Amino acid sequence: MAITGEAAGTRYVAAPPAASGRRLVVVWHLRGTPGTPEDMAAAVPLTGVDAWRLYPALPPWDHHPDGHVHGYASMVETAVDALPALVRAARERFGCDDGPVDLVGGSAGGHVALLATTRDLVPVRRLAVVNPAVTAQAVVEASIDAGALDAHPWTDANVAAAEPLDVLARAAELDLPLLLLRGEHEYPAFRPVQEALCAAAPDARLVDVPGLPHMLVPTPDGPDVVATVDAEVTAWLA
Repeated sequence: MAITGEAAGTRYVAAPPAASGRRLVVVWHLRGTPGTPEDMAAAVPLTGVDAWRLYPALPPWDHHPDGHVHGYASMVETAVDALPALVRAARERFGCDDGPVDLVGGSAGGHVALLATTRDLVPVRRLAVVNPAVTAQAVVEASIDAGALDAHPWTDANVAAAEPLDVLARAAELDLPLLLLRGEHEYPAFRPVQEALCAAAPDARLVDVPGLPHMLVPTPDGPDVVATVDAEVTAWLA
């Protein structure tokens, strides 16, 4: 039975360790599939990691009067800001230790995990991201490619809103083991910045997952790509 709670206005689902582990892993879902804490916990359960796994909900990406980037930035920044309160809640409620945590995320959730690490909000031991967003510019380009956005003018205000989300510009600050899993069918707009990030980060490993699309969904008549993601992240954290 899932354990649910809330911290800093953020709903979460928690899963206990298989044994007696007191370490904490925070796992953010995607905006697509899996798009809820419950679905992410089912898709990437990380049962092989002897630690508490906390799956927070991403805030909604609402329409913003100043445009697409501002709405995305608001969602990501709100999720990042909630991390210290989530960690405190896990320690108080579940008895997690006060050592460094592990962070995991997919797509926008991966962007949250990367930014939270660069900002040193809590000590981080290891980081694993799946098809992560790395810059707001790539998110806009992918949205245009998918037909979800007609165009996006890069006004001074939009550039200013995007700048704090540029993980590539802060790659040197990711001075810890970083695993980036990239699907074979990842968004074309995301691929170059993901490669550049792994080339620039001090201790990064890029793993391409055959058959995996951007979303964590099973492929028909093929290998269980979602199980592959879970196994790769489990091995990285365990």
